[in-house]
Amino acid sequence: MRRRAARDGRGGDGMEQKEYRKLHAEWYELVSAATDPDPEVAYLAAKIRELGQPALELGSGTGKILLPLLAQGLDVIGIDTSPDMTARCLAAGAAQGLQPVVHAQSMLDFALPSSFRTIILDSGGLGLFTEDRDIAAAFQRVMAHLELGGHFLYDFQLVPAHYEDNDRWTGDWICASDGAVLAWRKQMRHDPVTHVWRWLLVVEKFVDGRLVETEANERWGRTYTLEQALGYARAAGFEDIRATDWLSADPPQATSKLISVQCRKPRAAQPALPAQRGPHSS
Repeated sequence: MRRRAARDGRGGDGMEQKEYRKLHAEWYELVSAATDPDPEVAYLAAKIRELGQPALELGSGTGKILLPLLAQGLDVIGIDTSPDMTARCLAAGAAQGLQPVVHAQSMLDFALPSSFRTIILDSGGLGLFTEDRDIAAAFQRVMAHLELGGHFLYDFQLVPAHYEDNDRWTGDWICASDGAVLAWRKQMRHDPVTHVWRWLLVVEKFVDGRLVETEANERWGRTYTLEQALGYARAAGFEDIRATDWLSADPPQATSKLISVQCRKPRAAQPALPAQRGPHSS
């Protein structure tokens, strides 16, 4: 199924891009399991305990972050637009004795029946957007779902100094628990003017040495300057905006590649602007 240019990484205006489908969802889950999420989970768990619950994770995917947070007893749910990713999250949660709640909604227009003390967009999630208007839409949805004084945490990749991977194909492989082998190759291109990257990913599945399935997927994302990324929070009306080196309390460094941002919804409702009086008003 194709969607309109979904700038949360699941579509796009003029650039149609498919959701993560079956094979890509399987690949993503395997690769995520092969990386260590503990530092990010520990950082976010501490933040949720400090800033308050319930919490919402945007783009919860296969549950790489959501499930460990639930396992720590935290009150957190997720949203994601990929049914294959969500199905894997729910299955993995059930296998761990957890009951994850994930709503099939987009970051651009999600509407949930409850509000939250903390909302998180983790794992470089701001990079899933390519258009300023879509970031503005997503940040307004976050603002609408936060309780007064609630916090929004997001992170992003800084504009790289060099574009060494442009057009170069790289690849690797990984084994699934059933013995199947997933091999992939990818090509990336980063535009130095718009800071938008294009990522072509081809995944192949081998069973007993035979190729049984192939999927190709093209995706887009974006890197940001520090001022750009903080400006989105200011424009949305957030206060107390703080940027640090990723998963750290230290300020951004010259060598930083990823940045963590924490901002707060105002503690009191903003007063409505007075109605403008016309020249004949009494």
